[in-house]
Amino acid sequence: MQPRRGLARRIPMLRTLVPVLAASLVLVGCGAENEPDTAPDTASDTASSPTSATPSTPAAAPTVGTYPEFEPEDYTFTLVVSCFCADAGVPMRVTVVDDEVTEAVYTRGGRGVTDGGPVPRARWTTLDDVIAAANDTGAEKVEVDWPAGQDHPSSVSVDTSTRIADEEVGYAVSDVVVGG
Repeated sequence: MQPRRGLARRIPMLRTLVPVLAASLVLVGCGAENEPDTAPDTASDTASSPTSATPSTPAAAPTVGTYPEFEPEDYTFTLVVSCFCADAGVPMRVTVVDDEVTEAVYTRGGRGVTDGGPVPRARWTTLDDVIAAANDTGAEKVEVDWPAGQDHPSSVSVDTSTRIADEEVGYAVSDVVVGG
């Protein structure tokens, strides 16, 4: 029985392709093991969003690991989380009383969520939770946009390991209103 003509042509190509792919995987695995783990700080000088509280600007520009907590205990804000999760990218309005989330609802429909529908408690997030992510010194890469004079970040992006896919998380904060 003779091999099919198309398959006979592909075998030499496969013999070349397999070692090249194997070598590529080895090189990717070696990656940047000798590079230091650093977390760049990308604080920005863009205009701040209005809040009802007086901003508490630190004397020195904060960096990853030194961002201050959000002082107000009662506030509402809009949060968009980017992650490998079902409600990624869907804005939610979060209400915080006495430093605890008391309510969170989606402000628009999305994959598996409805406009005005409740956000599951496991996804409830305060501004201090977002700031804690900005202060993650164990992550390989943390990017923070914290406008000068503003008492909270506008966005935080955390990549715990640049060698792993789908574990990154980002937070976009807007429409912060203090008090209630």
